[in-house]
Amino acid sequence: MPVGTLNVNQAMVRDGVKPQLDWNISYPETVTDIVDIDPRSKVTTKKRTRVQMRVVGVAFQSGPTHLPCAFWARIGGGGNAWQSLFYGKYDAVNPDVPVFDEVVEANTEIDFAARGRTASGSWYSVRWSLDNTPTCMACKNGDAFPDVAPAYDQGSIESFLSGYVSDDNRAVLGPRDLIYLFECYSTTPGSRAFDLQDVVVVVTFHDVD
Repeated sequence: MPVGTLNVNQAMVRDGVKPQLDWNISYPETVTDIVDIDPRSKVTTKKRTRVQMRVVGVAFQSGPTHLPCAFWARIGGGGNAWQSLFYGKYDAVNPDVPVFDEVVEANTEIDFAARGRTASGSWYSVRWSLDNTPTCMACKNGDAFPDVAPAYDQGSIESFLSGYVSDDNRAVLGPRDLIYLFECYSTTPGSRAFDLQDVVVVVTFHDVD
């Protein structure tokens, strides 16, 4: 919400005189004021900021069997270690508790990755913000959800996503949020199995005092 001040010259406020008004309005920063978002959904901070990441949902299964997924982040780009932030099935998710909550300096690259386990215990390939494949996508408030995932157009979204999707299929987020959508099974955009709902993470960028 914009905030500001309104000043009135009291000497000019009298009958028949138009007062002089001075105002100063400050609009809140949006996520694009804080980070650059490249086409691969990788972000680079423009300023020092506190970064919170919350896993809000996991929906990955083979038939009736729910399977675990993992989520990582890497702070600082190549040469830095990936941090394992989440591993589990749908019932291990607690969206109220951040899996990452740290201050990140300006001009810092942040990468994201997720993958799912097979029913036999092996891993599907990593889906991350290091390439141009649509298996990892980020949206900010007001962005249209990707048309490569039919589930969004058909209203077949998981319950944990319903609060983030408007009636016209756009992202409903705070002004400093990004939502990351991972497809951990299919690599065929447009197919029924490609729903970009296997792992969903909300990233929020806060001011630092």
